[in-house]
Amino acid sequence: MIEVLLMKPIRPNISKGATYPPEFREEAVRYWLSSGQTLSSVAGNLGLSPQCLRDWRKSMESENNPTSPTSLTNGNVSHGNVSHGNVSHGNDLSLAREIGQLRRELDAMTRQRDILKKAISIFSEDKGLNGGSK
Repeated sequence: MIEVLLMKPIRPNISKGATYPPEFREEAVRYWLSSGQTLSSVAGNLGLSPQCLRDWRKSMESENNPTSPTSLTNGNVSHGNVSHGNVSHGNDLSLAREIGQLRRELDAMTRQRDILKKAISIFSEDKGLNGGSK
Protein backbone atom coordinates (compact mmCIF):
# COMPACT_ATOMS: atom_id res chain seq x y z
CA MET A 1 0.00 0.00 0.00
CA ILE A 2 1.33 3.45 -0.90
CA GLU A 3 1.43 5.79 2.06
CA VAL A 4 1.69 9.55 1.52
CA LEU A 5 1.75 11.73 4.60
CA LEU A 6 -0.74 14.56 4.32
CA MET A 7 -0.63 15.81 7.89
CA LYS A 8 1.43 18.82 8.84
CA PRO A 9 4.80 17.55 10.09
CA ILE A 10 5.84 18.45 13.61
CA ARG A 11 8.88 20.73 13.58
CA PRO A 12 11.66 19.32 15.75
CA ASN A 13 13.38 21.53 18.32
CA ILE A 14 16.59 22.43 16.54
CA SER A 15 19.19 24.88 17.74
CA LYS A 16 20.21 27.62 15.35
CA GLY A 17 22.70 26.38 12.76
CA ALA A 18 21.85 22.68 13.21
CA THR A 19 20.33 20.67 10.36
CA TYR A 20 16.86 19.14 10.32
CA PRO A 21 16.51 15.36 10.29
CA PRO A 22 15.95 13.82 6.83
CA GLU A 23 12.56 12.46 7.93
CA PHE A 24 11.31 15.95 8.76
CA ARG A 25 12.63 17.30 5.45
CA GLU A 26 10.81 14.59 3.50
CA GLU A 27 7.57 15.07 5.41
CA ALA A 28 7.73 18.85 5.00
CA VAL A 29 8.23 18.60 1.23
CA ARG A 30 5.47 16.00 0.84
CA TYR A 31 3.15 18.14 2.95
CA TRP A 32 3.89 21.21 0.82
CA LEU A 33 3.36 19.41 -2.49
CA SER A 34 0.19 17.60 -1.42
CA SER A 35 -1.47 20.41 0.53
CA GLY A 36 -2.29 22.63 -2.43
CA GLN A 37 -1.04 25.61 -0.41
CA THR A 38 1.58 28.06 -1.59
CA LEU A 39 5.24 27.55 -0.79
CA SER A 40 5.40 30.64 1.41
CA SER A 41 2.25 29.63 3.31
CA VAL A 42 3.54 26.15 4.11
CA ALA A 43 7.02 27.44 4.96
CA GLY A 44 5.52 30.02 7.33
CA ASN A 45 3.35 27.38 9.01
CA LEU A 46 6.39 25.19 9.56
CA GLY A 47 8.65 28.04 10.68
CA LEU A 48 10.96 27.61 7.69
CA SER A 49 12.10 29.85 4.87
CA PRO A 50 10.55 29.20 1.45
CA GLN A 51 14.05 28.76 0.00
CA CYS A 52 14.73 26.00 2.54
CA LEU A 53 11.72 23.96 1.37
CA ARG A 54 12.57 24.63 -2.27
CA ASP A 55 16.15 23.40 -1.73
CA TRP A 56 14.96 20.28 0.10
CA ARG A 57 12.64 19.43 -2.81
CA LYS A 58 15.44 19.87 -5.34
CA SER A 59 17.70 17.71 -3.20
CA MET A 60 15.09 14.95 -2.95
CA GLU A 61 14.48 15.06 -6.70
CA SER A 62 18.19 14.87 -7.51
CA GLU A 63 18.68 11.95 -5.09
CA ASN A 64 16.03 10.02 -6.98
CA ASN A 65 17.17 10.55 -10.52
CA PRO A 66 14.74 8.64 -12.80
CA THR A 67 17.66 7.50 -14.98
CA SER A 68 19.12 5.59 -12.04
CA PRO A 69 19.54 1.86 -12.77
CA THR A 70 17.72 0.97 -9.54
CA SER A 71 14.55 2.91 -10.28
CA LEU A 72 11.62 1.87 -12.38
CA THR A 73 9.53 4.23 -14.46
CA ASN A 74 5.86 5.17 -14.32
CA GLY A 75 5.49 5.29 -10.54
CA ASN A 76 6.69 1.78 -9.78
CA VAL A 77 8.64 1.04 -6.63
CA SER A 78 12.37 1.64 -6.80
CA HIS A 79 14.40 -1.42 -5.81
CA GLY A 80 17.22 0.63 -4.31
CA ASN A 81 15.10 2.89 -2.11
CA VAL A 82 12.44 0.63 -0.63
CA SER A 83 12.24 0.65 3.13
CA HIS A 84 9.45 -0.98 5.10
CA GLY A 85 7.14 -1.22 2.07
CA ASN A 86 7.20 2.49 1.21
CA VAL A 87 7.87 3.83 -2.26
CA SER A 88 10.97 5.86 -3.10
CA HIS A 89 11.26 9.59 -2.43
CA GLY A 90 10.87 10.43 -6.12
CA ASN A 91 7.58 8.55 -6.26
CA ASP A 92 6.49 10.22 -3.02
CA LEU A 93 7.13 13.60 -4.58
CA SER A 94 5.21 12.80 -7.74
CA LEU A 95 2.33 11.39 -5.70
CA ALA A 96 2.32 14.44 -3.44
CA ARG A 97 2.28 16.75 -6.48
CA GLU A 98 -0.59 14.78 -7.99
CA ILE A 99 -2.56 14.90 -4.74
CA GLY A 100 -2.07 18.66 -4.56
CA GLN A 101 -3.19 19.09 -8.17
CA LEU A 102 -6.23 16.87 -7.62
CA ARG A 103 -7.20 18.82 -4.50
CA ARG A 104 -7.05 22.10 -6.43
CA GLU A 105 -9.14 20.59 -9.23
CA LEU A 106 -11.65 19.24 -6.70
CA ASP A 107 -11.96 22.69 -5.09
CA ALA A 108 -12.59 24.26 -8.50
CA MET A 109 -15.19 21.63 -9.41
CA THR A 110 -16.90 22.03 -6.04
CA ARG A 111 -17.15 25.79 -6.57
CA GLN A 112 -18.57 25.24 -10.08
CA ARG A 113 -21.10 22.72 -8.75
CA ASP A 114 -22.22 25.13 -6.04
CA ILE A 115 -22.69 27.92 -8.59
CA LEU A 116 -24.74 25.60 -10.81
CA LYS A 117 -26.89 24.52 -7.84
CA LYS A 118 -27.64 28.16 -7.04
CA ALA A 119 -28.46 28.89 -10.68
CA ILE A 120 -30.80 25.91 -10.86
CA SER A 121 -32.60 26.96 -7.70
CA ILE A 122 -33.00 30.53 -9.01
CA PHE A 123 -34.39 29.29 -12.34
CA SER A 124 -36.66 26.80 -10.55
CA GLU A 125 -38.13 29.61 -8.44
CA ASP A 126 -38.70 31.77 -11.50
CA LYS A 127 -40.34 28.90 -13.39
CA GLY A 128 -42.59 28.16 -10.43
CA LEU A 129 -43.74 31.79 -10.24
CA ASN A 130 -44.25 32.20 -13.99
CA GLY A 131 -45.57 28.72 -14.66
CA GLY A 132 -48.19 28.83 -11.94
CA SER A 133 -49.76 32.10 -13.08
CA LYS A 134 -50.53 30.97 -16.66
